[in-house]
Amino acid sequence: MNVDFIRHIVNPVLNKYMVNQEKTRVLIEVKKLFQQSEEVYRFSIYNGDPRNLAAFLKSDNFTRIVNILKSAGMTYLITEILSEALASYSGIKEVEEALNQALDSLKRETRVETGERGKEDVISMLESMLKNTNLFKRIERGRNSLTAETYNGWLLRVSSSKKGYKLKINYTKNYHGSKTSKLMEEVVGIAEWINSLRL
Repeated sequence: MNVDFIRHIVNPVLNKYMVNQEKTRVLIEVKKLFQQSEEVYRFSIYNGDPRNLAAFLKSDNFTRIVNILKSAGMTYLITEILSEALASYSGIKEVEEALNQALDSLKRETRVETGERGKEDVISMLESMLKNTNLFKRIERGRNSLTAETYNGWLLRVSSSKKGYKLKINYTKNYHGSKTSKLMEEVVGIAEWINSLRL
């Protein structure tokens, strides 16, 4: 076993999602709780036993971390951590069982809260798809929402509610001085494009 839960799985995932001040504040707190738990349960590969991870996953410490991420609208993050850990620790039976139980519990709770196809899963899937296009200079997750800004003035926002999903698209561009003919040309072009979408 050469994969350490905190250093090779938890920290890289947390660091990846530290994209704004609000998320960073929450994730720094979560990182501290993971580190404190490592000291208590000694599941590090460096000075402990990875099998102890099973006890941690069934502990109040882990439940507290999950609840913090849930309240911040970041359940997808703990799911990603557990999924990566499952791939790395599949050879340790008790850890594999504890990881599967934790993942199953999260899936059940998501279904109860948001319906069979969890809204967080849909938002996560959209986030991943948009990131893979490399068309956006900024993509931010919120609580049940996703905002993405392109390099040329488009702003997309997807939000979920009990009724379903809402897509909102804004376009911003400044025209100065005598560029009114360009403005009119582009407005007509955008109107024709919107009409062609047949949404």
